[in-house]
Amino acid sequence: MKDKRALRDLLLVVCIVTAAGGLYLGNLIKNKKPAVMVEVSVDGKVVEELDLNKDGEFVIKGYGSGTNTLIIEDGQAYISDATCPDRICIYQGKISSSGEMIICLPNLMIAKIVGEED
Repeated sequence: MKDKRALRDLLLVVCIVTAAGGLYLGNLIKNKKPAVMVEVSVDGKVVEELDLNKDGEFVIKGYGSGTNTLIIEDGQAYISDATCPDRICIYQGKISSSGEMIICLPNLMIAKIVGEED
């Protein structure tokens, strides 16, 4: 009786791991588009669409009086400075692949890498 239960538990774990792996691979394939721009939105509204191939420094006015400094350099984007109290957005690092995001919750700012449309 215990052997059948252990076998069923093992089969369930294998099914869950296989499903999770399939979803992960599907997401990778779906977001395989070449990254071309950074779409910046504040409070759910797109405020900037910046070319990922043109280096620059941009100050994004967030919600209220908050700001984020977005740097585009060598095909990557990152936040170098922010007025939010926790500054977590700075530590999210550089993004360069389609679908990656940097999020600043206090300033309601999202910087998302967008690929070519099909």
